[in-house]
Amino acid sequence: MVRSIIPLLFFILILPLSGRIAFAADSNVLSIKIPDNIRTAMNFFTLSEVADIEGPKEASRIAGMLRFSVSASNILLRADVISAIQKSSITGVRIELRMPAEVTIEVVGSVGVSAEMGRSLSEVIKKLSNWKYDVEAVPQGQIPQGVLIGPASIIPGAASATLKFRDDRGRESSLAVRLTWYQPALTLKRSMKRGEIIRAEDIGERSVRIMAANVYASSPEEAIGKSLRKALQQGEMVLLSLLENTPIIHKGKKIILFINSDGIVIESEGEALQDGSIGDTISVRNISGKKIVTGIIRTPERVEVLK
Repeated sequence: MVRSIIPLLFFILILPLSGRIAFAADSNVLSIKIPDNIRTAMNFFTLSEVADIEGPKEASRIAGMLRFSVSASNILLRADVISAIQKSSITGVRIELRMPAEVTIEVVGSVGVSAEMGRSLSEVIKKLSNWKYDVEAVPQGQIPQGVLIGPASIIPGAASATLKFRDDRGRESSLAVRLTWYQPALTLKRSMKRGEIIRAEDIGERSVRIMAANVYASSPEEAIGKSLRKALQQGEMVLLSLLENTPIIHKGKKIILFINSDGIVIESEGEALQDGSIGDTISVRNISGKKIVTGIIRTPERVEVLK
């Protein structure tokens, strides 16, 4: 058996589904088996719905919650599964992934509604709520004929909504839709103390079901460079309310000023005239010319001068 270590400190063994292998029992192995054909009722699914997952409880839970959207080709790629695992907060285990290079997906629909109807409703809900992530929309009845006339908007996280339609004769009808919302949520790859500053290597990502928007940090930019208001354990999701800006540059600090001009980076020494965090715009002084300019903090040592 050939083994290779990847940066996230776990091992992936990729085998064709038809392959066989015998290995000793190991409590630190997470085994994921995906058949060459899977079925789903909606246009997205979690790994636990289509795969056999065995191994450490927390790692199995995180792996099972990984979500995938059904592509136009109705194919799940092994490369996509590996990428999702790498971006997750699973650490400290060896992972054995058994699946073909391509898995065929069959969308079968649910509650008497075709898969195409379910997809269309989800897209409608996303537009009405200005929601860019997944939302599952299950109609409580037949979808009426006609043009959608309401509501004007839907609040992300709402458990249900009532859609109103008007047909070509002017008759109006309503359809109740049950909603389930999902978004990516950042998780910690290690336990962190209160006041610690989050780095890129500290965070993973997984899809979670939500009841309200703007609760969890969903992109690295929202968390990197900020500190925690309280201690969090490895695997916990990062709440936006627990993040606070922590100055990484203080007034008087010597820093490097740089400007990107047509692909050429020009650097000079500078001095910060304000405190600031990653992404903040502050005033800085060019030491050589004494000119005061404004720039965006990119790292604890570098500020990009605004043109």
